[in-house]
Amino acid sequence: RGINTGELYTFRGKFKALARDYGMGFMAWYWTCWCATGALTYLAIDVGGFEALPLIAKIDGLFGTNVAGSINPQLGNIALALAVNEVLEPVRLPIVVMTTKPVVKYMNRR
Repeated sequence: RGINTGELYTFRGKFKALARDYGMGFMAWYWTCWCATGALTYLAIDVGGFEALPLIAKIDGLFGTNVAGSINPQLGNIALALAVNEVLEPVRLPIVVMTTKPVVKYMNRR
């Protein structure tokens, strides 16, 4: 079906084909990459000394709310790291799609 519609020539089609062909290996590799980029993003925010509360306060000013006053700074940094991690998805997904076959083949060999 995918070859008739040209679906296998898109990243979305390749993603579906990898999920179908490699199943759990693909999902394990995807979530490993997702968790690694999330942890690295949080580490970069924490070590870099960036605080999420001034950013939240600026957003509060735009909407006329006071959310920044009730947020724990540590949880604010975690939320920012999760948001940045989701923004990185267009970069992460093609890398996962391109590296799934060799990684799953290597893991199956062990």
